[in-house]
Amino acid sequence: MSAEAELHYLCKPTEPQEASHAVEFLSVQEFLADEPSCKTLWDLLSEQFRTRSKFLAIWQCVRYIAVHRDADGNGDGFLLVSTPVNWQIDYVVVKPESRGQGIALQLVKTTLHHAYLHKAPYVMLTSRESLRPLYENCGFIVVYGYAHV
Repeated sequence: MSAEAELHYLCKPTEPQEASHAVEFLSVQEFLADEPSCKTLWDLLSEQFRTRSKFLAIWQCVRYIAVHRDADGNGDGFLLVSTPVNWQIDYVVVKPESRGQGIALQLVKTTLHHAYLHKAPYVMLTSRESLRPLYENCGFIVVYGYAHV
């Protein structure tokens, strides 16, 4: 039995995107000052991805975190960005009770807006094939993919 195909996506930010007011684009240092959001992110990554070791390996390269806040100001969606030269979206995660509201779309579009402002040559990510409509709606193209066996 094989798992869902994983695709690699690429987007060249060539124009500003509409950025959501509900999304903050923070440096890692700014994010770490928000302990409740740090705990929420850790819990979501542990529960949804079960990839603590991968998270800890990439954390040293993360430079920005897009945070969506609910009506009470609590973080309910997160997107992590590593920025060697290009920008790499490492995780997009939304609390289960907040899904279906377009939060992932807002996180990605806000990130592309900031990539454009920072003159990033391109933004890339790897994700499941089922999320292809989300990323293509944001301007990403599939550059290659493979299925896990």
